[in-house]
Amino acid sequence: MSELVRRFESDSTNTKALWRIASHQSAQIGDRVYLFKQGSDPRGVFGIGEIIERPRLQIDSADLDEVPRHRAMIRFDRLVDPSREFLIKLDAIQDILPDTLVTTQSSGVGVPENVALELEKRLLAFITALPSISNEQADDPGFDPDSIKDERERALRAIRLRRGQPAFRAALLDAYDRRCAITGCAVEDVLEAAHITPYLGGLTNHVSNGLLLRTDLHTLFDCGLLGIDPKNRTVVVAEALKSSSYAKLAGKTLRRPKEATSAPSTRNLEKRHILFEPKLKPRR
Repeated sequence: MSELVRRFESDSTNTKALWRIASHQSAQIGDRVYLFKQGSDPRGVFGIGEIIERPRLQIDSADLDEVPRHRAMIRFDRLVDPSREFLIKLDAIQDILPDTLVTTQSSGVGVPENVALELEKRLLAFITALPSISNEQADDPGFDPDSIKDERERALRAIRLRRGQPAFRAALLDAYDRRCAITGCAVEDVLEAAHITPYLGGLTNHVSNGLLLRTDLHTLFDCGLLGIDPKNRTVVVAEALKSSSYAKLAGKTLRRPKEATSAPSTRNLEKRHILFEPKLKPRR
């Protein structure tokens, strides 16, 4: 474990490891993973990650017996050394954890959905999220008339990046019949592929992890000023937008894609909404 922690400390954006998964039949790509130290006290959660490859029978060279077991590749969002600290201690979450999760001897057991959602809320400070962008950060630092050509090329590159990976955007354009999933806007040049779970490589470019949004709505979505209620799939706007023209979008129902299999993943919407909820509170 200490070696894994050292790897994470040196490269926190791409630390991966195989992990034994007891509930391998139900485990899916994108599932949240919580690392929990068991045994004697102190105990608690010391890592958060995500499954990036489906579990399969394979050997982990780190195991002494080298026996094929169901393992999945996990990418870690946060990891600390449990011999020194925890992300959150057992006594802070014991009220929501079933005893079976605390005492189990298996690795990679399933966590009930209601427990996982509450864990996400309590671990919110440790979940990687895109920071809000201030007005100052959004502005260019200056204008150089001698670099107009370079600036135009940079702008075109930015547009390509904002529209998402070509195949991902194409899939969403097809799924939503080339209309914004919120407004129904059919001007294709201003429609972009928005990730529900922020882009973490090719695996997140799945149509169920995307929404086809008008450019301005994509920006608000990425900045955490506009969200989607995962229960009824309606638009929610942050307190900061309540006095703007965007307030009228509140309560608007997402358009349904042509195929049910292309609909946004409930898991992804729930995880995204947990990060958005603080923006609903009035500023003080």
